[in-house]
Amino acid sequence: MDSLFDEDALRLLEFDCVLEDISKKAISRYGRERIKSLRPLVDDTDLLYRRASEFSIILQNEGEPPFSVFHDLSDYINRVKRGFSLGCEELYRSAVTMENICRLKEFFERVSSEFTAVGEVVALLGCERGFINEVKKKISEEGQIKDSASPALKEIRNELKSLTRNLRGKLDSIMNRYKDGLTDSLVLSREGRYVLPLSASKKNEYQGVIHGSSGSGATVYFEPQELIALNDSMRILQSREEEEIRRILRELTTYFFNTFERLEPSLEALGILDALFATCRYAKKRNGVFIGPSSSGRFFLKDVRHPMIDDEKVVPITFTMEEGINGVFITGPNTGGKTVAMKTIGLSVILMLCGLPVLADQTSEIPLFKKLFADIGDEQSIEQSLSTFSSHVSRIIRIIENADGDSLVLLDELGAGTDPVEGSALSIAIVEKLLEKSKLILTTHLTPIKLFAMERSDILNASVEFDVASLRPTYRLLMGIPGSSNAIEVSKRLGLAPDIIERARSYIDSDARNLEAVIGKLHIERSTLEEERRELQRTKKNLESKSSEFEDKLSMIKEKRYGEISREIADLEERLGSVIKEIERAISMSRSSNERDKVTAVKRLNELRSELKRFGSSSCDDGDFEIPEIGDTVTLIDSGAEGIVSAVDGDRVVIDSGKITLKVPFSKVKIIGRLKSESDASSLEYVSESMTQEIDIRGSVTEDVPIIIDNFLQTLKISGTKQGCIIHGKGTGKLAEGVWSYLRRSKKVKSFRIGAPSEGGSGVTVVEV
Repeated sequence: MDSLFDEDALRLLEFDCVLEDISKKAISRYGRERIKSLRPLVDDTDLLYRRASEFSIILQNEGEPPFSVFHDLSDYINRVKRGFSLGCEELYRSAVTMENICRLKEFFERVSSEFTAVGEVVALLGCERGFINEVKKKISEEGQIKDSASPALKEIRNELKSLTRNLRGKLDSIMNRYKDGLTDSLVLSREGRYVLPLSASKKNEYQGVIHGSSGSGATVYFEPQELIALNDSMRILQSREEEEIRRILRELTTYFFNTFERLEPSLEALGILDALFATCRYAKKRNGVFIGPSSSGRFFLKDVRHPMIDDEKVVPITFTMEEGINGVFITGPNTGGKTVAMKTIGLSVILMLCGLPVLADQTSEIPLFKKLFADIGDEQSIEQSLSTFSSHVSRIIRIIENADGDSLVLLDELGAGTDPVEGSALSIAIVEKLLEKSKLILTTHLTPIKLFAMERSDILNASVEFDVASLRPTYRLLMGIPGSSNAIEVSKRLGLAPDIIERARSYIDSDARNLEAVIGKLHIERSTLEEERRELQRTKKNLESKSSEFEDKLSMIKEKRYGEISREIADLEERLGSVIKEIERAISMSRSSNERDKVTAVKRLNELRSELKRFGSSSCDDGDFEIPEIGDTVTLIDSGAEGIVSAVDGDRVVIDSGKITLKVPFSKVKIIGRLKSESDASSLEYVSESMTQEIDIRGSVTEDVPIIIDNFLQTLKISGTKQGCIIHGKGTGKLAEGVWSYLRRSKKVKSFRIGAPSEGGSGVTVVEV
């Protein structure tokens, strides 16, 4: 689908310059071209936003993907399609690129199962292992055909090596005999034949063939008669080698051709992924954010920056177009930043629609505009001999004809380039027409347009701030306040004579003077409010600092106390362990048919009750130690859960709490109610061994995580349940990090993982004890 956005508008907003800047972050030509070819496509906006958002999460959670060397294969593909064979280096570069695509596919298949938008792209990646292995088996990293590429080639090269040894041996003998006639001790090669550098004056003294001479003619390249047969054999073997290499390259090229059906979609997917990678890297470097289309229709940009202005120099602006507002008029002096402010807003809309980062705060919102038109700067048409004013009017005519209810129109210095009175009147008429169907942002310094805006409830005035004291613009955008040109005030501060200043003021009509006075008062009031706001921010920052310091100290105290409690509990558990074992042995003896054993058991239980009192255990009351019976109401000592004893099995009881059934030792329960009649007791024997429990800690503070999770793990362990779910939600991820940090340290944990999509995804952690 073609973009409905006016290409002139994109050019005037310097959109391609931004794309060029982002494309520099790409690894491959495919990624760079993908970025440079981006155009706002309204139907794709949601998909592009989801891809970028998912990719940034993958980078945050898994680190950078294995983007490596990706050679441009387009020329190779075109040549093969025309019937040409590829060379060794070209085939090897193709194999390297395909191998890196395989690595990329493996990485994303491992991490992208929950990310559907990125997953759809990853599915297009093909892994041509067969071709990769075949090329690497036959071609070395240096781009040479290996001896082992084929049996025939191996045999030919072995023969060449043997023949070369014979030739060199022969040459040593010949050079001894010819030494008086040689001009150099080097053996040379001409057209694949070994020759000797012989003095031209000696050429008739020896039998052989001359293969040319040096530039001076003093030396001839002489092939002795004794070498001719050996050189002939060498040339034959070399020809056979060349033919075998050509055969191998044709075979590999055919293999390469057979991958095209899968390779071309893979390269397209590579371009998309590389473009996403570049986009996320750019966003990180420039502190940009990915923004989806606003469902509310609100247009709000907080601390937005122009992407082509250096971060050290740019002044962020905040822009608002609330519901019911159809136009924003930005006024103020020339060179004060009006045009830059408008371009920044327009660019932010286009970047959002392309799934690219907007250099603004995350709270920003941008509605879905389906068209954008702009008339910015001094656009003149030399071919049509049009003036500046005519050029602007011609463009505005096209805008009026094509703009609709889903359009955003940007007009810079409307009414400039002609008589101010007529220019203002014409501008107001144009604005009225555009506001009937479009959203409008314009810049102007004409007073009648400011007055017109103040009379309309659907137009919001804004201005770029100018510091009259320093005679310099601050480039800040002030919403709700019209601006002034400040020409007279600036002239006064620059030293223009007072009588001229007063005379100039007398020529300004009363309406204009009143407007300037109101604007001046508004700016003073705003400055006062700004200073009060800054003071409040300083106070707030100071309070937050103190609060943070207090929280840190409280956290340290909690952590220290938690450590002390943990050590005390561990010591108590160790001391109680031996007592509990004796209790269990005594209980077993109490069931013995031997009366002596029963008496001994009761006596020992009473002794143990006294010993347990020293630990302050709540599991032992002032009466004799009681054994749970069917129908008793009991509570689990460690978790506080209550239930009814439904069965007794040796030294363990089966507890039914309604939703779950547990089987635990006597020592883990305390009787809180006796059943008067045993006839009502249930004999339910079923115990669930593998049920999953869960705990929802959303809303908890990170400092409380260790205690909450430790209690939960203890409950799982006592209940015999091996697996549980901790619901912490997604949010900022701080609570999840606290959970994971504690689980890594806990000796009670066997393993843990992020929940599957059906379990709640990354908002849930599944733990195994």
